[in-house]
Amino acid sequence: MTEAAFVTRFEDAYHQLKNSFIRYLVENSEPEVREDFDRRAMALYEDWDRELRQGQTAVADLLAEEDVVPSTSSFPIGFSTFNFLSPGYLLRHVLEKTKAEIEALAAVAKDIEAWPRAAELLKALVRRQEGFVERARKLDADRPKEPAAPPRIKGTSASRW
Repeated sequence: MTEAAFVTRFEDAYHQLKNSFIRYLVENSEPEVREDFDRRAMALYEDWDRELRQGQTAVADLLAEEDVVPSTSSFPIGFSTFNFLSPGYLLRHVLEKTKAEIEALAAVAKDIEAWPRAAELLKALVRRQEGFVERARKLDADRPKEPAAPPRIKGTSASRW
């Protein structure tokens, strides 16, 4: 792989961090926090978002040293299906989507191993992301049990008047 190819691949990592699912949830989805579990999930997402921002900045700094200005990018349009939902409900989707994002970052790190500084930075970011995934799994395990469905009443509301 040429030096330009390493830089291009590293720029891919920048965009993965910039357009991650967690960042979308915190910045754009306007989640509806209703209960304590939602508050705990949202706090996790906000911490995770701060970590992603720091990672994106570190990657951007290394790109700047190579005189590269990252191109613009945006969140995938499919993320908009997760707007206005509760953070607790979104937790399982977070686990699913971030797994793929972390695997993509790890793949970039492997592809650019000949550029040790960049590869080590991405490997450190992957380890931090995996820590957040573990926190999300623990939070999901603490999910409150769903309340029992109310008893079904036969007939219509008008028949009970």
